[in-house]
Amino acid sequence: MDKKVSDELEKINGNKEDEEESLFPEHEFLSTCLRMGLRIEDLKILTYVDVLKILISFIGKDNKKESVTKNGVREATQEDIQRLVARM
Repeated sequence: MDKKVSDELEKINGNKEDEEESLFPEHEFLSTCLRMGLRIEDLKILTYVDVLKILISFIGKDNKKESVTKNGVREATQEDIQRLVARM
């Protein structure tokens, strides 16, 4: 894996030693890709590292501007709503 990508993932994940291992990691990855707006056709042409770079960019962008309530749920912005409507 790309060293820069690996370093960025370490920053995002931090030290999560006690975190449970995913039951279906491949499907969790696919689910995350679909939630980001990538399509199966996109995944056919992108490499794993490409997708991770997109994911890191996506997470970084959301972390800077998101508004989180006490229970950890992010409130949708007008931009989020417009993106959702555009997908329909």
